[in-house]
Amino acid sequence: MDADAQRLATEEDAAWAGLHAAFERVPPDRLEEPRLTSEGWSPKDAMFHVGAWCAEAAIQLERMRLGTYVREPIDVEALNRAWFEISKPLDVPTVKAEFHAARTRMRQEWFELCEQGEPSPIAMEWFVESGHIHFNEHRGALLTWLSGG
Repeated sequence: MDADAQRLATEEDAAWAGLHAAFERVPPDRLEEPRLTSEGWSPKDAMFHVGAWCAEAAIQLERMRLGTYVREPIDVEALNRAWFEISKPLDVPTVKAEFHAARTRMRQEWFELCEQGEPSPIAMEWFVESGHIHFNEHRGALLTWLSGG
């Protein structure tokens, strides 16, 4: 794995630890409180959302690794709305399991892709945007919410 790819994996891992720690600070009785965002997201919904983007990144990275990737326009807002609707009826243990599994799969696909050589700019974009940039964004929102801000 080249140095840039390893650096990105290290940054993703550090941001994951920070996001995970922020979710751990949420009291269990507040995980489904729909006040995290103005749209009515709960911390559980945010956890599902992050996991859904990790899962999508894993799919795209796998396609790149297999040579079947086709860059297509993505309606981010439509996906976010759809995933929010999916997350609402799910229980917290299911969302937590999916959250961890999706992140693990994204990292596995990243490392397998990097074994084939230097990742492309689009692969790096998927990994970074769905990984540490996204994790840090939601970590900040969670910490602000927890502090009453």
